[in-house]
Amino acid sequence: MALFARGVPRLLAVGIVLAGFCVLPPEVLSRGPDVCLWRNLLHIAACPACGSMRALAAFFHGRYGDALAYNRNVLVTAPVLVALAAKDAFSVIKKMTGVSGEGQE
Repeated sequence: MALFARGVPRLLAVGIVLAGFCVLPPEVLSRGPDVCLWRNLLHIAACPACGSMRALAAFFHGRYGDALAYNRNVLVTAPVLVALAAKDAFSVIKKMTGVSGEGQE
């Protein structure tokens, strides 16, 4: 949270993450290092979030069947990421245009 408190807009961070998922196919993410904290620390076979990055990449490439096969939590995480980016984008637009959220009479 401290990163965002210092002035890094959340929209920028979420936008970079979304752009990464749109650019990188899940096969590229599969070739990378295993970054699962739970698997590396606890030596368990898989945690509930394993495959989420590949699932999000597949989802944003339009490969919905593959996304569900990687991890079903993509049904929640992908729409939440998009909604968060949209909410932040609308906030930025409102600030830039000077529109307040209050009713005008």
